Amino acid sequence: MFTFDGMKHSELKECAALAARSFYQYDYFAIWFPEEKRRKRFLDALVQCEFKANSRLDTVRFLTVKENGRIIAVAQLCAPGFQKPDDMTYVLSGWFSAQFRGGTKAVNEWRRMEEKASAPCHALPGRNWYLSLLSVDPGVQGKRIGSRFLKEYLILLVEKNGGETLSLFTNSEINRAFYLKNGFEVFDTKEFTYNGKSLGSWSFTYRF
Repeated sequence: MFTFDGMKHSELKECAALAARSFYQYDYFAIWFPEEKRRKRFLDALVQCEFKANSRLDTVRFLTVKENGRIIAVAQLCAPGFQKPDDMTYVLSGWFSAQFRGGTKAVNEWRRMEEKASAPCHALPGRNWYLSLLSVDPGVQGKRIGSRFLKEYLILLVEKNGGETLSLFTNSEINRAFYLKNGFEVFDTKEFTYNGKSLGSWSFTYRF
């Protein structure tokens, strides 16, 4: 039995660990951090930092899917007016640990790419909500959990709160097909290159 709910503070570490696991093999990280052990250590620290920093903001909601009480998916949904935490909040949330594990040069290059990839979503007018993360535990992927999370909870939540659009970006061909299937439209396309490898980036919107 699936249940949808907000993340409790006591669940933050568990949810961050789940999200990090789901990204281990993504080109979005693998191109910038090709050495697998280093990439995993970086992601574990990065996602914990992001969750801690963003959990301090009133404009961010962390949401979960549970199956028989076990967390199997997590999302980070940003309300209109969202702005990233300031540098000090990131530092207090463990940013230097993530930077050390990933390497300063690679982390800085990755951050510049991430800022450019997310910019089209943040530039949308009106009451735009931003889905900055939707992760399903790798052990239960392929069972339509992500689609149900979107349709039965996230989209309805945005609509209930007066959202005009729900936006996100992805760099995965599999995820691109997933969002198209679930009613999203591509409104911006980019390509990034690092160390001779290319990465596509697609910005999506769902209109209410």
